[in-house]
Formats: sequence, C-alpha cells, structure tokens
Amino acid sequence: MNAIRFAPNLWLIPLDLDLAGFRSFIGAWLYRGPEAAFLVDVGPTATVPRLTEALEALCVPRLDFILLTHIHIDHAGGTGDLLRRFPGTPVVCHPAGIPHMADPARLWEGSLKTLGDKAVAYGRPRGVPEPLITDAADFREHGVEALATPGHAAHHMSYRFGPYLFAGEAAGVYADLGDGTFFLRPATPPRFIYEVTLESLERLRATPHETLCYGHFGAARDAALLLQAHHHQLERWRAIISSVMEEFPETEVPKAALARLLAQDPLLRAWNRLSPEVRHRERYFLTNSVRGFAGYLSDRRRSEP
Repeated sequence: MNAIRFAPNLWLIPLDLDLAGFRSFIGAWLYRGPEAAFLVDVGPTATVPRLTEALEALCVPRLDFILLTHIHIDHAGGTGDLLRRFPGTPVVCHPAGIPHMADPARLWEGSLKTLGDKAVAYGRPRGVPEPLITDAADFREHGVEALATPGHAAHHMSYRFGPYLFAGEAAGVYADLGDGTFFLRPATPPRFIYEVTLESLERLRATPHETLCYGHFGAARDAALLLQAHHHQLERWRAIISSVMEEFPETEVPKAALARLLAQDPLLRAWNRLSPEVRHRERYFLTNSVRGFAGYLSDRRRSEP
C-alpha cells in the first residue's frame, strides 16, 4: 500500500491502472480525523480493490461521506462498487450528476464513445442507491464547503475543508517533478467555455486555503501562485490556439497547436522530463484540451456579427 501522507490526517491514495503512463495519475484523497473520515473522489471501478486495500491498511473501518468533484468515470466510476465495502455511506455530488450516479447507463455509453479503450480499462460503473446521494449545494456536514466550479465539466464541484481545497480538475492537471519544478496543463475538454472556466478559477483563488489538492495528481502549498499561473496559462492558450486557427486548416489545428504550446508555454516546459509513457498519455489529454479551446473559439467566431 503506497498512500502518500501530506498532513497528519490527509493522504493521497494512488489508484494505478494497467495502462502505460497511468501510475501516480489517478488518486483518491482520504481525510481521517476526529471530525470525520471521508474520501474526495474514488477513482474508476477497476481500481476499487486497490482503494479498499489502502483503506484497510490505514485502518479506516467506516466512511462518514464521499465527496465527488465530478462524475467522470476516472473520478467517480468506482463509487457503486466501493459502497459494497462501506454500505450506507452518503455520496455528495452536483445535482446534475445524481441521476447518472443512480443509473450510469448513459454515462457509460458516453464514456465508451469519448474514451474508447480507456473507458474499458477504467471499468463499467455500478449504480448508487439514489437515497444515498446528496446534492452538494445542500451538504453542510462537518464544516465542508462546496463550491460550484464548472469548466472542466458543467457538473464540477470543489470542496474546502479546513485548510484544504480539493479542486478536482478545476485548476488543471499538476505534477510535482521535484527540484521546485512542476508540469501544469489545462483540463479543458469539449464542451469548454472559457469565461466559465476563468470564473471557477477565480472562485478557487477567492476561497481561503493553505493546501490545494489536485484530482491529478498531488498537492501544492504555494496555491495562490499556481492558481495565478494557471489563469495566465489559460489566457496564453487562448491566444496561441487562436493564432494557429488563423494559419492552419481545421484538421491540422490540434497537432499544430500542440507543437506551438509545447514550445511556448512555460508551464509545459517540463515535458521532456516526463517519461515516454507519461508523454504518450499527456499527448492524448493535451490534444483533447486543445480541441476544447478550438471548439470554443469556433463557436465565438460563428456568433460574431
């Protein structure tokens, strides 16, 4: 069991998959203190055995609740299976996610269409009894503050608990490479709306906290600087991708934009320090984020008089 302890009561549990580059990428946050024991995200169905093993090793006999940042299957897909080990645990998510958590058939169908083989590797989600699911806006237990942070997904939530801010993918995807260096990229898949994403980021910046806990992967204590840097990164991506769209035909935009971003975005400068397997994974997700920006910019141009 390789849970990473970030504070006396806070652990990040890596949920590694048998996919190239998918080690130390998906994780579940565990808080276990005198107030409560809870998880933020649970990962996909395929990694529930790893999560259960880690919770047993950490002597977690029960969970008071589960907070879901969003219902994408790499974050929430394993919830139904995990509840077999922790029956009766309340599950908190955005209200738009409640019907899909109760009956994930459409969620699974959409995941297969969007992710293909990755969805199969994540595993099919099992439904959660609807009486256990709580609208995040109504959740007031143990001092948890729920924040609507759409952008990565319309149903995305972040949660503050004490000094910790669990941001899911609302603040991008982060990797601490040591030596004070890190890799940070947007998580802006279609359908992406630039203004909504910036508003969500500002909401995170305005929320007092000491530690920013990312969905992928890790935590940072220089959160104010990172959130500001990510804001500037989003502005930079908009400008770069817009210029690429002026120069290249639509079919060539993703490849051309990715090459230019890797050359010009300082927050991607650590690209060559990533392993070949991680670069392969990140190329897929970076391209998807570029497609989100390109779709947004195309919509804006069509709507202009």
